[in-house]
Amino acid sequence: MQNSCKKGCRMDQVYLWVMLIAACVPGIWLISRFSVNDLFKMPENKLSKRALLVLLTGQTIAIVAVCAAAGIYFGPKIGIADQFLNGLSRGKADWNDLIRQLWIGAIAGIVCIFCWMACYYGFIRARIDRESVLIAEGLRQNLGLMTRITSGGITEEIIFRWGLLSFVMWLISLMESSQPIAFWTATIITGILFGLAHLPGNLQKGCKPSPMLISSAVLGNLWVTIVCGYLLWQYGLIAAIVVHILFHVIWYPLDRMAYNKLLGEQTPSIHIDHRSTHY
Repeated sequence: MQNSCKKGCRMDQVYLWVMLIAACVPGIWLISRFSVNDLFKMPENKLSKRALLVLLTGQTIAIVAVCAAAGIYFGPKIGIADQFLNGLSRGKADWNDLIRQLWIGAIAGIVCIFCWMACYYGFIRARIDRESVLIAEGLRQNLGLMTRITSGGITEEIIFRWGLLSFVMWLISLMESSQPIAFWTATIITGILFGLAHLPGNLQKGCKPSPMLISSAVLGNLWVTIVCGYLLWQYGLIAAIVVHILFHVIWYPLDRMAYNKLLGEQTPSIHIDHRSTHY
């Protein structure tokens, strides 16, 4: 009987693992298609575009698979789980929990993005050089809304929050018995890493690594990590995903209008490469 229960639990975890990977596939595919052109044009490259696309997609799926497994394994050890997804993997979905996560995610998402836009347009943007703003905003626009929703809103949450945050929090909990301290320490660490991960693509395309540019990338993504991480910890993964998706959905049209306005004012000497290499 005990062996049968253990086997059932393992199968539930496998189903959850497969669901999380499947949820990331659209975002992985879209972001890989954007990245492959730059990789193909690198002098040392000897592979075809199709081969690069397959390799890049496979590599990202492998990363997602590891992070999904990490969240499933380490999450329950430090109080991180998703009641709806766990139930869905057992064929007994808790729809009330889903509604609760959607509501709290929607409210937190609106607060998250409006706070960020107030900081970005009210203070940060004017203090970054014009060319770097054009490059960074152009890269975001070139990704399109669907890529930002699927790759940013879903894939990033499973990699950085579900997987990495759970793992780092578990590591810290081995040395710190207080769960809140472990959570907030892990959130700050992974938030900084999350922010730094967004810099290489911009710098590669010509953004100047000014203190304000670097600070905005780190602080902006740290803010998202704090909101999404807290909801993951207290409510579940879906709530965190809803926040991140709403962040992109609400920001996208305003970001586009601000970019087009600045683009119309640019001097002829500024050349903008719209191809993207990173989400």
